[in-house]
Order: sequence, then structure tokens, then C-alpha cells
Amino acid sequence: MARFDAQQRSTTLTIPALIFIYAIIGVLVLVFSSNLFTQYINRQNFSVSLYIFIFALISLVLGLFLAVALYRLIRDMIQKKSGSRLKFKFFSYFLILTLFISIPTIIIHIRLISNLLSTWKQAKSESITEDAHWFALDAYRYRLTLLQRLAESDQLLFALEQHQKLSEYDPALLAIQEFSREPNGQYSKRRSVGDTNFFLPLIPATEKGFVTRNETRDRDCIRYIAPQQNGNLILITFSLGPGFDEKLARIEAGKAIMQTLSTLESQIVPLLGGFYLVFYLPILLMVVIIAISLSESLSQPISNLVQATRKVAEGDLSIRVISTTKDDLGALIDSFNTMVRNLERAQSRALQTEKENIWKDMSQRLAHEIKNPLTPIKLSAERVLRRWKTEPERLGDILESSMMAIIQETDGLTNLLTEFRTFSRLPPPVMERTPLQPLVEEAISLYRNSYPEVQFITDAVQHDMYLRVDRRHINQVLSNLIVNSIDAMHGRGLIEIRTDLVKKQVCRYCRISIRDTGCGIPAENRPLIFTPYFTTKAAGTGLGLSIVERIVLDHGGTIWFDSAVGVGTTFYIDLPVDEGIHG
Repeated sequence: MARFDAQQRSTTLTIPALIFIYAIIGVLVLVFSSNLFTQYINRQNFSVSLYIFIFALISLVLGLFLAVALYRLIRDMIQKKSGSRLKFKFFSYFLILTLFISIPTIIIHIRLISNLLSTWKQAKSESITEDAHWFALDAYRYRLTLLQRLAESDQLLFALEQHQKLSEYDPALLAIQEFSREPNGQYSKRRSVGDTNFFLPLIPATEKGFVTRNETRDRDCIRYIAPQQNGNLILITFSLGPGFDEKLARIEAGKAIMQTLSTLESQIVPLLGGFYLVFYLPILLMVVIIAISLSESLSQPISNLVQATRKVAEGDLSIRVISTTKDDLGALIDSFNTMVRNLERAQSRALQTEKENIWKDMSQRLAHEIKNPLTPIKLSAERVLRRWKTEPERLGDILESSMMAIIQETDGLTNLLTEFRTFSRLPPPVMERTPLQPLVEEAISLYRNSYPEVQFITDAVQHDMYLRVDRRHINQVLSNLIVNSIDAMHGRGLIEIRTDLVKKQVCRYCRISIRDTGCGIPAENRPLIFTPYFTTKAAGTGLGLSIVERIVLDHGGTIWFDSAVGVGTTFYIDLPVDEGIHG
């Protein structure tokens, strides 16, 4: 039984492989996009070329697979293979759908980027950060001036002596400390007022004026030293505001980023364009490959159904389509197989009915064939009897011819009855394990010497092929077919016998083919080849091929032929092989 496999033939990357590649691309794009701008803005080294190389390598691999798939698709279209046009239509639909989805997305992205750039320019973010930085520095300068004015007044010394609250003078005033000079020249803390968190154990400097700021010591504050007439030093701590240093650092960092972005403005479009190119190119290639894969998976079962339908139309009801899916297409394939199976059963019943009708017709024809030779036998006998009665002395003139006619017709009748008895009462086969190659050699050995102008070729007969058959019956089949081939070639030509191992459903069969270079079988005679009593030979009985068919069927096999007038005829015989016998 021939079968068409509806499972997709892999001509491209498999779906799991595509998913794996897509995951790799997704991870690379995530890392690439998250690091590209941040590291560029922070002036860090970033290997863009490495990512571009990886994306280009992936695109190259996908491009090669796509090229192979497109080549096969175009080749099938040129060769007009079954299902190629349907596959191309599916592929075109998927591709057009992909473009319809991708083009608006790309346009939206381009418009979004353009709008973002336009909004960025309109917002004048760089000017805003410049202004914020200027205001911070201006506030810083103002507090320096205010602190210097307070330090040079006598109010702070009075507050120190009276131990008053500093917030009464200025809310930003944090602490006042007085340091006295010791004989050894060092300064020690004498008295202080204000927030103890801003007290210093030692004087940071001895010169009048602002103290150089230390990030850890002077966080969010400024200090000023004011010398007194008695030689003591007063350290004044003034607040810059809560989180001043942190805010100023953020403003300066933002200013640096905006300056970097300003330099990047002219490069942003090419940069994003390259980014989308290296990202979308592999994805687009994957989409096209998936489109081809889906077109194959959808068109292949339909193509197999088309081919199987043609086989059924040609009369081959042994065809089956294998389905591996449980969807509607799988149900359609199952329905097709069920239909063909029912047709095959109906054909078998019709053949059985036809066989019965043939047997009835054969009986009538046999009676007719028996009756025909009886007439010349009777006439010859009557002629001899009449001469013997009327002219006995001249009996010898007709005796020999009359007796020869009777003998000839009797021999023909005997052959006819023998063939019919062989056909109708063929004994059941006695199966035994039989090597095929010696059986073929035995069948042709009888004819090698008798027909020296016939070339027998048996090189393709497998030496390790064993069948479980009736040796005598199969020898009769081979002999009958060989004789027919010799007659078709008029005793001159080539006969080739070969064997192959084929599988039908769950059983293995040995296919024996016998090819000759004879005159071929005319088209009008082909349907009648296995019909009893049909013959084109002058002395034939018309039962030889019917007996051959009967033997093959009794062995659970099938027989058929291909023929071309003027070229030759090939008979095929499929005989079942038990599992484990071959080899």
C-alpha cells in the first residue's frame, strides 16, 4: 500500500531553533539597549562593534537558511511540483501580512522618535539645567556675603557671651565657637553655642576669612574665621540649606548629561537607525523563515491529498495519506483514507462478483470449446465408417488423414481440460522458507540453452532474500511469465529480473519485476490480460496468466504490469515477507 506522509519536510530551521534564536536576540537587544545610552552618556567604554558583529552573524546564518528555503521554493515552482503554487501563495500571504504589520510599526517608531526629539528641543532642557546651576551658585554666593557680614559684626560675639539662641540672629546660623591660644601656640576650644552636630574639636585654620570646604567635615555648610582683639579666634558655621551639596551634585550631573546629549543630538537618528536595523533585520528574516515553514506545513498535507486523489482517479485504491495532526486538516485526511478504504472494499466486492460472472462465462465458453473439437471428430469418424461400408478397398486413402484429425482434436481437447483442471483445482500452496535467487535461476535455466538469442539479466536479484512460498507454484509463475516474454520478443531480446524490498502498511513485501523488450501489449488488450480464455496466441488456451494471478493471490500477493507498445512489458509481483526473514 502506497502512502503519502503529510508531516512537514524540514527545509528550514525548526520552530524550537527559531525560538532559541529569538530568545538570544531578545537578551542581546535588552543588554545592548540598556547599556548603549547610559554608558555613552557616562563616558564609559562600550563595545558597539561586538554587538553589531553578533547581530550580523545571526543575520548571516538566518539569511543562509532563508536563501536555501527560497531556492527550494523557486525550484519547485519552476519544476511545477505538486503543491508548489499553493505553498507560494501561502508564503506570499504571510509575507504581505508581515509587511502590513511591520510598516505601520516602523512608521510609528520613527514619528515617536521625531516627536521626542522635537519635544526635547522645545523644552530647552540644557538651558534649564544651566539656569538651575546658576541659581545654586548665586545662592551660594549670597550666603557667603551674608556670613561675612555677620562675622564682622559684634552681634555674634555678644550672642556667644550671653549664650543666646542663634536663630534669633539668622535661621541659617548653625554654630559659633571660640578658640583661645595656648602658650605653645596651639588653639583650644574655650566656649561655643549652637548645634553641637556642627562643632569642631580643633580650629581648621588661623587666617581670617572663609574656611576651605571639606566634603565630609563641612557637609551642607560654610565656615568663617573671625580674629578677636584678645587674640582669640571665632569659628562661625553657616547653613547652605538642607541637602545643598547633594542637590548641587545632581544639578551638575544633569548639566553634564545634557551637554553630552547636546553633542549626541546630531548622532541620535543614525544611532537609532542602526539600532533598529541590527535588531529588526534578524527578526524580519525569522518571520520570513517562519512564513515559509508555515506555508510548507499547510500546503504539504493538501499537496499529498491532491497527489493521492490523482492516484485514486488512476485506479490505485491502495493509496493512503499519513496525518500527524489532530486538527481539521487531519480530520479531512482521515475522511479521505476512510473513503478510499470503502472504495477499495467496494472494488473487492465488485471484483468478486466479476469473478463469479467470469466463472459462469468460463463454464459456457468451456462447453463451447469442448463442443467445437467434437464436430470434426464425429465427421472424421463418420467418414471412415461410411468409406468402410461403401468402398472398403479404398479405406486406406482417408484412414490416415481422418485418424490424424481425430488425434489432433483429441490432444487439443485434452490440453484444454488439463489447463482448466489446473486453474479450477489448483492445490493450496505448501509454504516453506525458500531462497529467492536460486528459485529464479532454476526458472530461467530451462530457457537459457533453448533461446541463445535471449539475454537474461538477474544481477539485481538479492541473494539474501528469503520468502515463505510454495516453491513449485512460484516456479510455475516465473516460467509462465518468462515464456510469455520470449513469445513477445519472438525469441530474441532481453529479459531482466530484479527484486526490491517494499513496505505496505505494517508488512514488508518482496517486489519481483520481470521486464522484457518485446512488442508490448496494446491498450485495448490490457484490461483483459488476466481474464480466463483471453489469448492473442494462435495455439493459446488463455488460462496461463489467470493461473499466475490465482497463484499470486493464494500467496497473499498482488500482480500487475506496465507496458508500452514497441518498448516492452514489465510484470510486477509483490509477495509478503515475514519479519526477520530478509537478511
